[in-house]
Amino acid sequence: MLKSRSISAPRVLFPSKQYATDGKDIPYAKNWSETWCTLSQEFDIVLPDILNMEIRSDDVFVVTFIKCGTTWMQEAAWLLMNNLDFEKSKAMHVWERSPFLDNHGFNVGAPNAIEYCKTAPSPRVIKTHMPANLLPLEIWKKKVKTIYVARNCKDVVVSSYHFLKNLRQWLGDNIEDFVTDFLNDEIYYSNYWTHIVDFWKMRNEEHIFFVTYEEMKRDLGSVIKRLCTFLGRPQLSEEEMQKILDYLSFNKMKDNDKTNITTVIKETIPNVANDFQFMRRGVVGSFKDELTPELQAKIDDWSRKILSQYGLTEEDIFGKL
Repeated sequence: MLKSRSISAPRVLFPSKQYATDGKDIPYAKNWSETWCTLSQEFDIVLPDILNMEIRSDDVFVVTFIKCGTTWMQEAAWLLMNNLDFEKSKAMHVWERSPFLDNHGFNVGAPNAIEYCKTAPSPRVIKTHMPANLLPLEIWKKKVKTIYVARNCKDVVVSSYHFLKNLRQWLGDNIEDFVTDFLNDEIYYSNYWTHIVDFWKMRNEEHIFFVTYEEMKRDLGSVIKRLCTFLGRPQLSEEEMQKILDYLSFNKMKDNDKTNITTVIKETIPNVANDFQFMRRGVVGSFKDELTPELQAKIDDWSRKILSQYGLTEEDIFGKL
């Protein structure tokens, strides 16, 4: 166990060899014992329950690194799996309809999503930030449909900085320190690139849907059409498509207290900063006016070094940014 000056609790680095049987059933040949994940100490108790969770064949998992458009995709997937039931989505918070599997690893006393899932009606849409090797093992055995959303690194750095700092889950002083911690894998769920590349390598598997946040921003309609096919749902009519696109627009979701849970978090989690926002800007390229050129270059150099080990560039995954 290592102490971190920046996360609010001792971190635990989980080797996949101990927890995920060397990646058995994961359709990607890799030495999984070399994959680590930075989590809080509470996951000592939580993680075995996650790994051994009972999975239903019609489950849909939404997997992302933090601040990668998770709620956006959760809502899209849930609506498609529930016949565009906008009224129900307006009546129930997103975590009630699409539980956050790992939530109680961060918030002591928070509802246990695994227990909640046991009584949730099918089809379940379940959110998690866990990397591939720490997902419930039955996902890989049963080849359950899994949606993965990736977002470009520098925007993730900026968004997660504001999120974790104002949530008091990162206790550093400034964004320069945060970038250092991010690059040193001292932020929850890191390493960022390992998290993404593992799923990018599996993107052609029939039960995996890989998409980028940037693609969703460019042409959400096309992504939804692909999602319908992937989820085995009928294609939407022109009228239905317009309704869901309007409902999923950033401004509409930010104004919707069932998807933008800023108020709920402030009311239930102690010491959250007054200016905390669950949904902040939602744009591509926010890093350009929030990171200095020096910090951008530092992140780019780090990314190139890691991706070169996989024979990849950032453009291979995200296209031109």
